Amino acid sequence: MAEDELTQTGIRVGGWLPAVPAEPARAADPPPGPRRFPGDPDAPPVGPAGPPAPDRPALGDPGAPPPAESRPAAPVRHSAPEGVTVRLAGLVAPAAARVRTAVGVAPDRPATRVGVARARRRRRRVVLAGAALTALVLVLAYAGRGAEPDGGRTVSAAAPTAPAPAPTAAPPTVVPVTGNPALPGGPLLNLDQEPVPPSVSLTVLGSRDWLHWGGAGAASVERKQRSTGEIGDLGGDRREHNAGASALTWTDGTPTARQEGTRSGVFQRGAGKSFALSVAGSGDLRTVRLFVGAFSAGARLDVRLSGGGDPAVRAVALVAGDRFFQYVVHFRAPRGQRLLITWRALTVVGGENDGVTLEAVTLS
Repeated sequence: MAEDELTQTGIRVGGWLPAVPAEPARAADPPPGPRRFPGDPDAPPVGPAGPPAPDRPALGDPGAPPPAESRPAAPVRHSAPEGVTVRLAGLVAPAAARVRTAVGVAPDRPATRVGVARARRRRRRVVLAGAALTALVLVLAYAGRGAEPDGGRTVSAAAPTAPAPAPTAAPPTVVPVTGNPALPGGPLLNLDQEPVPPSVSLTVLGSRDWLHWGGAGAASVERKQRSTGEIGDLGGDRREHNAGASALTWTDGTPTARQEGTRSGVFQRGAGKSFALSVAGSGDLRTVRLFVGAFSAGARLDVRLSGGGDPAVRAVALVAGDRFFQYVVHFRAPRGQRLLITWRALTVVGGENDGVTLEAVTLS
């Protein structure tokens, strides 16, 4: 049965089928080693080729010796130095592994959705914490720099205040009623005419002095109690009347202390008759108000300074009937000089009492 048994290389059947010779075993390829170049000192010596290896006996041959155990090839020494990239990889790999572990990505764990989400949240928290820490460091650095003395001028943090108004020059002195400026300098003379009001307060208009004629006879005169005495009356032939256009009042008079309203005055009849008054100068601007009238007569008012200069004149045409006027005089004259006033009848209609009238004068 030994000749009819099944073998690895063939089958012997009935002794007439020859056995197929076994294929010689091929030696195992040596492990890859470094490429050698001619002249390499580390290359192994090359000797004469040895005898060919005997053919491996076929498997199943009872007379064949057992096959020798294959041994792993010995590692070949690599004489070339390691590359820079390999060395860097060896140094960086442990640090990279620690960073991945810190941010939540473990290298030895399989990636799952839950793990990825947790890693994202951890990274987000790390990023936010880093941003907050950076902002805190910047704020502390800025505060420390602001606290350091810079040697400059300290700026107050108080709320801004409105700018102070620019100083303005004092307004020029304005003369009441007329609005003419009180120009500084030498003598001044100005004459205006204003309407006659229905009521006149001598106390208000005559802050320095005032005079009123009539009321208790042609020779009666009322004056301010504590007057300066700066108004002078040259006198003359006079008659009393009670036909004035304005009701004259005062509260500081003498000999009558108080008057609620009187229309009395004095007059001179005939052409050429006049009233003459004077007011003392003091070097400052003064205002004189003259209340006069004409009974069917033409008249003229002359105002001049005793120190010289051109007079100021106002004329009234001849008209029948009673008329009353208010003249306002602004003047400035040095001490010792006076303002001279003359109210004169030029012509009359021809009646018995035609002429010029005088009611009151005030000084302020």
